[in-house]
Amino acid sequence: MGNIEKNLLEETAAWVDEERAKTDRVQKPWDVWIDAELGLRNHWYPAALSRQIEEGGFKAITLLGENILLTRQDGKLYALEDRCPHRGVRFSARPLCYTKETLTCWYHTFTFNLDDGNLRTILNEPESPMIGKVQIKSYPLEELKGVVFAFVGDISPPPVGHDVAPGFLDDDAVVYSAEPYVIDANWRLACENGYDPGHQFIHNWSPFSIKNEIPMSFGWVSNKESVLRTTTYFDSDDGPKGFTRKAAETNIVQEAVIPMNDGSLVEVKLPAAEGKSREELNEIAQYAHSCEVGLWMPCMLKVDPWPADPAIHFESYVPRDSTSHTYFQFGVLKTNDKAEADEWMNRRAHEEWEIPTVEDFTIDDAFARKELQKFYSEEDGWKRERLYRPDIELTMWRKFVTKHARGVQTTDHTKGFFSRKDRE
Repeated sequence: MGNIEKNLLEETAAWVDEERAKTDRVQKPWDVWIDAELGLRNHWYPAALSRQIEEGGFKAITLLGENILLTRQDGKLYALEDRCPHRGVRFSARPLCYTKETLTCWYHTFTFNLDDGNLRTILNEPESPMIGKVQIKSYPLEELKGVVFAFVGDISPPPVGHDVAPGFLDDDAVVYSAEPYVIDANWRLACENGYDPGHQFIHNWSPFSIKNEIPMSFGWVSNKESVLRTTTYFDSDDGPKGFTRKAAETNIVQEAVIPMNDGSLVEVKLPAAEGKSREELNEIAQYAHSCEVGLWMPCMLKVDPWPADPAIHFESYVPRDSTSHTYFQFGVLKTNDKAEADEWMNRRAHEEWEIPTVEDFTIDDAFARKELQKFYSEEDGWKRERLYRPDIELTMWRKFVTKHARGVQTTDHTKGFFSRKDRE
């Protein structure tokens, strides 16, 4: 492996099960990750699904703490700050487009361009000197694979492909989108939950595992050397940034012991492992070893394959505000055959991916994230957490993001654009 992996490991492994990690007084080497409560600025994010915004329709969303109104007029999508600079009412309370080019505030008739947010006129005072000088924020949008991507930031947007996992936007990627929903947990907890090698234990309660009688292990454990051998990092300026992990050398624990006070040992076995031979358990572990998991900036996970070949699972943890994120999930089939693509979109994706994954598996990830939120938001969890060996990969991710983030969203960014063109 390259120097980047070694450096990340050396810089962060000391915080895992080491004395230095047990003090609140020492600055940990992932300050940007800690500061990014509202998200990473100057990145593309899934904002909505194309099917959620019909012609002439509107959708209000919250993205990185910013209130945004999406609308489709004459087939084109627009995104504007959902706040009138006059007295701050939300356009989305009663969205009004008298023309296909403008958005009018329902309260005092301030009327803005859909394309750039400039104040075009005020219906009850068309001679106002404010016209042409007041502006609300407009957001760059791209509509790809049935997903509406929005860019939140101040720089010229890079290609959308730099902010999604590899393969998602490929010509042969047939993307089936589950309905997104809001989870009451910070987006960073979701990123770490998705990539956490030790979190498989929670899925022993997932309907997917119970129905298929699959023990999901007590959690994967890797040593530092195997992390270097099985993890690949990507930090090119010409593509997405992130890393992938192969579980080939992971110790998948399905049986354990609890030491008792009298010195005896009580054997503990996962419920779904009961009655299975060692050969059967090894076969289940072998399938887990075949999966490759990748986490990509700013917030997309890729599992290939999942839940079974040829399906590929993608999910995004889109920052909504400091205490919630929007959970997007996608089942992807790679094919150039139109009949096969149609069958995937019309039947197979629902049966082979959505039911076992969205309905029967990731619901436990959502549950776990919500249970993390109180500790990290109210009890200084980022300072007080006590990490152990499987957390090495999470600390490496935190440092990786700290190095490569294009910016951090702040509370000031959420208060409104309200630029005056005569002051620029």
